[in-house]
Amino acid sequence: MVVRLILGFLGVFHLANGLAMLLAPGRWAAAVVHLAAPDHLHFHFITDIGFAFAGSGVGMLLGAWRGAAKGPWALAGAVWPLLHGLFHLKEWIFDGPPPMPDLLTEGVGVILVGFVGIGLAWVRYRKGEA
Repeated sequence: MVVRLILGFLGVFHLANGLAMLLAPGRWAAAVVHLAAPDHLHFHFITDIGFAFAGSGVGMLLGAWRGAAKGPWALAGAVWPLLHGLFHLKEWIFDGPPPMPDLLTEGVGVILVGFVGIGLAWVRYRKGEA
């Protein structure tokens, strides 16, 4: 039950982030990547990623519902946040970590969330009604 609750919370987190990217890409860019004046390419890129996060959120929310057969949804929803977190981790390794407060935001909101999500989704998938 706790696994499903946390998966549900992560699903809402990713869905909300994706919807923010889709509905207010300029504000999202200013707040998250500190890009004051996004151009057409940035808006396209933000929209692409917004759809990925929204889809991941929906998958994790479906995976949080009762029923052993819902586990694959959680796993499918957790893949994109994990890949995104791994990409940020790779940047930290090769380019060094970002300055504060981005260090905390990326470390918790991207990398840790990606690893926690896939770990819980795996437990949900393997154990069914976790």
